[in-house]
Amino acid sequence: MNNTRDEKMLKSFGKHLQKIRNQKKLSLRKLGDLADVDFSQIHRIEKGQSNPTLTMLFALAGGLEIPVDELLNF
Repeated sequence: MNNTRDEKMLKSFGKHLQKIRNQKKLSLRKLGDLADVDFSQIHRIEKGQSNPTLTMLFALAGGLEIPVDELLNF
């Protein structure tokens, strides 16, 4: 994949994740606790600095109590 396209996609996903987290009034730490993911990793994902794995996506969706497809609909 093209690096520029990758960066845009990761940043777009990160903004979407942050929007959902904020709508649910969850801090990074609280979502981290709920998803059993280090909050700093969530922060990097939200900033578009990290490419989440499939298992990470399921963990985040579980912590947010939403279906994975909603998380991926950005």
